[in-house]
Amino acid sequence: MKFLSLVITAIIIGALLIFQATRSGSAPVLMPSEVLARGSVDIPRLRMAGRIADKPINYQTSPSARLSFSVEDPKHPERGSLPVVYNGVRPDMFAVGRDVIIDGEFSAGEVRAASLLTQCPSKYEAPDPEKKYKEELGG
Repeated sequence: MKFLSLVITAIIIGALLIFQATRSGSAPVLMPSEVLARGSVDIPRLRMAGRIADKPINYQTSPSARLSFSVEDPKHPERGSLPVVYNGVRPDMFAVGRDVIIDGEFSAGEVRAASLLTQCPSKYEAPDPEKKYKEELGG
């Protein structure tokens, strides 16, 4: 009976530890409009999904890599955009209109990204060889 009590207690403690670890390490995924709706409230741990807005993108490599751009809701761009600052190398697939996932914090009206992931388009479109050939020839 003591052995069974110890096993059950160990299982309960293990389950509680796993629950606590996953709860504290995760953050809900927000859209830019949801962050904007919170006003000037700082969000120390933020995970946000959005689309790179058609606004100026600034990428500097010296003295360190720094990328600044804006994101907006893919379905509701009229709700506004949020400025993002990312200190790191620009991802290969980074372009206006591309969906991104950002982990970081929201403070002083901007998102400070600790990590930046770009999503590939949902449908792959092979490049048109004829168009590419004409571009290379300058015509």
